[in-house]
Amino acid sequence: MKLLVIPKVYPRASVIGGPILIHHRIRNLSQMGYDITVLAPATSEEDHNDTSLTPFCDDIILIDSPGKRSADEIAELQTRLNRPPFFLAGDGGYDARLDDTLRSLLTRHHFDAVIAEYSMMGQYIEGMQPAIPYDTMTIISVHECYTQAFRQRVEKGEEIPAETIDELYEYEFRMYRAADHVLTLTGEDRDTVISLAPDLAGKIHVVPHGVDSAFYTPPPSKSWDSQNILFLGNFRHHPNVNAVHNFMQHCWPEISKEVPEACFYAIGFDPPDELLAYQNERVIVREGGTHDDVRHIYWTGDVFVSPIELGGGFRGKMLEALSCGLPTVSTHLSAFGIDPVNGKEMYVTDNYKEFTRHVVSLLTDRELRKTMSAMARRLGERFDHKEAAKKLHATIEKHRTTP
Repeated sequence: MKLLVIPKVYPRASVIGGPILIHHRIRNLSQMGYDITVLAPATSEEDHNDTSLTPFCDDIILIDSPGKRSADEIAELQTRLNRPPFFLAGDGGYDARLDDTLRSLLTRHHFDAVIAEYSMMGQYIEGMQPAIPYDTMTIISVHECYTQAFRQRVEKGEEIPAETIDELYEYEFRMYRAADHVLTLTGEDRDTVISLAPDLAGKIHVVPHGVDSAFYTPPPSKSWDSQNILFLGNFRHHPNVNAVHNFMQHCWPEISKEVPEACFYAIGFDPPDELLAYQNERVIVREGGTHDDVRHIYWTGDVFVSPIELGGGFRGKMLEALSCGLPTVSTHLSAFGIDPVNGKEMYVTDNYKEFTRHVVSLLTDRELRKTMSAMARRLGERFDHKEAAKKLHATIEKHRTTP
């Protein structure tokens, strides 16, 4: 079966966050017999030089990302394409060269299915109708419902014009209606999409991502003497920036007083100045390294925190932290799709006084930390990436057109 995957970021093995989950998906589908072509934006020389996906793909086509666009360029594209500015800039923002390459691929080759990884890339499926062959299944994998994310930001006090959200909603759901099938990473995300567009209920399927639990197995020599708190994420993604603010404003003052030796590490891609401003001898904000480096960052942590209040989807960093045996304290939103036993496998609360109390307890009670670490590890193992790929395969097989 021939599959074309269009991700908004090239999913090389050394990139942290969502792309590594797509990397696992491609690798496992390849090992299940799929012939896979990847068409993706390239944002760096590392993308062009990477070979980590090569053994699992028939072809990899990288198109240099256009990078930042001026307001005038975005306005011109908006007028010409009739799409919100959100879809025209940033990671995966519209690129005519990628669009042309996709059209050429669909003309020269027959694919059984095309998967747009991240809703951002669904614009190529919507914009290419009806040129896509009738027997090529089109799928949009929704990592986050953008309309819901913007509404959450308004609820938190951010000023976003109502017409901006209405425009976003109209186009986002036009994309979903144009696709044959829509994947969400959690049941909660499925319910969100259906609440916004009940007519889509018949084409939505829950297909979670997974984690390479063997890769993250912590070494037996782990020390229990440190008191390091960790948050990890791509800081180009607004919910991750907001999460660090939440922790620093609502939790860190009390934790730093109760546990004077504690340190907080906020590690990730492209941390903005507003987060770098928090830095001192006990608060470390810095760029993350390679995927292997991130594994060692997890291993040197003692408690993982995920105070996320915005967005949706499946938090890959949660699965990675759990697979590393990191005791975890999380908001309910961040734990979507994991369904942990609260207080046993991890702590889940939206009350920051409780959140703070759980972190302090884990830092100061070594035996509790060891117990929660073992439970976290077992929870992470339930989400191995091979099982996630099997669910996607079953969904494709059930719905694909047969000769």
